[in-house]
Amino acid sequence: MKNIILKSIITVFGIVFFYACSLKKNISANIDYQVADTVGVSYVDSVSFEDFKKEELKVKQINFDSFLKANVDIEIEFQDSVIQVTPDFDFFEYGPIVSFAKLEDNNRIFAIVCPYDYVEEVQTNVLFYELKGKQWVLISKFDNTEEVNYFKVIDLNNDGVREIHSIGYPNVNGNFNNYFYSYSKAENEFINGGGFYSGVFEFKPKQSRIEAYYMGSWYMPNIKTIYHWKNNKLIPYKEIEVGLKIADMKHSVMYIKYSENLNLDEDSLQLIYKKSYRGKKFKKFYENFFENN
Repeated sequence: MKNIILKSIITVFGIVFFYACSLKKNISANIDYQVADTVGVSYVDSVSFEDFKKEELKVKQINFDSFLKANVDIEIEFQDSVIQVTPDFDFFEYGPIVSFAKLEDNNRIFAIVCPYDYVEEVQTNVLFYELKGKQWVLISKFDNTEEVNYFKVIDLNNDGVREIHSIGYPNVNGNFNNYFYSYSKAENEFINGGGFYSGVFEFKPKQSRIEAYYMGSWYMPNIKTIYHWKNNKLIPYKEIEVGLKIADMKHSVMYIKYSENLNLDEDSLQLIYKKSYRGKKFKKFYENFFENN
């Protein structure tokens, strides 16, 4: 019980912090759901869905097949991109998620389902469906132990085809899990392209680049990482880390660690150096890391 209460408190604090930073807006649909906004797209005022009763949503097992079947006539404008459906749960509860998305300016519509089963030991599934005619067809399924807060879409490499961005719940420092899924036309399936843990990041699609800043606590380092989206995978390119040499609240000497990916066909970084963090040279290198790389 104590762990549950502690988890709830941490979750609430993290959500408040993250929302205050991002100024994320939610708008109510015309039933007991919320419609989330998306990256760089228009807001959706209201969406018609099957009117599930509030009590029915609160049971452990929700029949998502029935839910999807009730929504085979859904229409999404390309500029709206994602319609996310979250049940009206109590503030402390995680809830199942259904998102409807368009990845291209065509008639193809996908559904992303994160069911949740309220059992922490059981993995969270992320399922991808495509609407074919009047039927939702399951095309991909991933097991993911991390909770999902909501989904967005973002064109990571400016090729006109958007990727699915899975966003987790923030911790007390405002950091959260980010995972990216891309659709392969050749294989007719989604690909898990990897992710990172950060609450501050910037997409640069024309460069197929993401700049992520992990802000640690007093005992954890601060990390800036440059990623490239290549062949449907998130590849780390360069990374700088600054932290305490001894994190015991008695010492203040810091280190700086710099790593590079010498071969962008691999998804691993190689340590270039680790030195004491002092002097204007290292400070300038860290502060201007994204601008100068």
